[in-house]
Amino acid sequence: MLAPRFQTVLASAWISKRVAAKYVQEYIKQIREQGKQPEAKREVIAFAPPIQVQVLDVGESASYEALDAINGGEDSLFHARIKQNLVFGVSDGVGGWNESGIDPSVFSRSLTAYSATAAERSFVLHDSDEADPKDIMRRAFASMRYDNIPAYGSATELVASLSLASGKLRTAQLGDSTYVVLDQKQKARFVSTEQQHRFNMPFQLTIPPTSAEPLKPRGEDAKESAQFFRPRPLDDDPKEALRIRKEIDADDFADLSSVGFDAPTDARENTHTMAHNEVVVAATDGLFDNVRVDEVEKLAERFMQAIGKIQNMKDVPAQESKATATSDLFGGLAYSIAAQAVANYIQGDLRSPFAERAKLAGYSFTGGKPDDVTVMLAWIKDTSKTNEHKINNLSAKL
Repeated sequence: MLAPRFQTVLASAWISKRVAAKYVQEYIKQIREQGKQPEAKREVIAFAPPIQVQVLDVGESASYEALDAINGGEDSLFHARIKQNLVFGVSDGVGGWNESGIDPSVFSRSLTAYSATAAERSFVLHDSDEADPKDIMRRAFASMRYDNIPAYGSATELVASLSLASGKLRTAQLGDSTYVVLDQKQKARFVSTEQQHRFNMPFQLTIPPTSAEPLKPRGEDAKESAQFFRPRPLDDDPKEALRIRKEIDADDFADLSSVGFDAPTDARENTHTMAHNEVVVAATDGLFDNVRVDEVEKLAERFMQAIGKIQNMKDVPAQESKATATSDLFGGLAYSIAAQAVANYIQGDLRSPFAERAKLAGYSFTGGKPDDVTVMLAWIKDTSKTNEHKINNLSAKL
């Protein structure tokens, strides 16, 4: 088997609206206490919300462990590998279900858990064949329905598949979880748009409750420890496993479409050929409702320039030290982008992207939109370029 030409560093960052609000309240309290001090004794208090960050080097020799859900309020994310494909995505539970006593986080976390398994069970004949993100979304949602799990509600989802063999990125987007592709200079060369029925009503996957009995509302604290559902293990009997798969594949979601619900078949697809040092920024609407694309560009430019300086250093004692330092910086970029969303949405006078879209739709809205924030960054590395860089550095030493 040939080693894949491409590698990637995957950095994820997330914080729930509840955790962010608690931090902001404490931060404001500290600022007020500082204001009571004499000016000479005042200290700068850094804005550092407790954002969760995960950074993974994904390559042929790197160890890898899939992730199928997170504790991100009503948001969730996943990543998984199938042969020479990295599949990753985000999901945002629709908060309107809270009014019916349904916890949207159960649905979004279950959806990402099923999506991770669907990715790992994808039929990919050759190592270099590409995984199909729309088919992964379809089989994940159909499997949730087949298993008849009590995960009611709705969620948006964005699924991306990156081929480490070809560098091709394929995406399937349903709703307002979107993504941006940054070129080598960290300028946006593609910005996906929200998929909305009308303002603030995104396309979404739905499993309506089957019981007429009203459910008891759950508090915000419950979402931080909400249970979710994972797919059933494959049947030991190959014939039975094949029968189940055929039944899942036969689901055309006609019952949902007939009453106006969206289906995975409605997902918008895109394909991008990625190049060395390009970055994909995928996120739930908590990011792009509050942070402009040019703000993301500026943050990415600053961090990627710092990464470039480390890569060009000739006096670093070991290559592993460079890899660790650059991965840490890339994780810092994911953190900073998520922190920018929190910093923006607490500003009451901000002309946020959400406020601008509200105005276009005829609504009066000012400031940011407090929400869960989930961000995934994929930094693409072409090994033919990185190996050339290593050779040049070695030649310079000689």
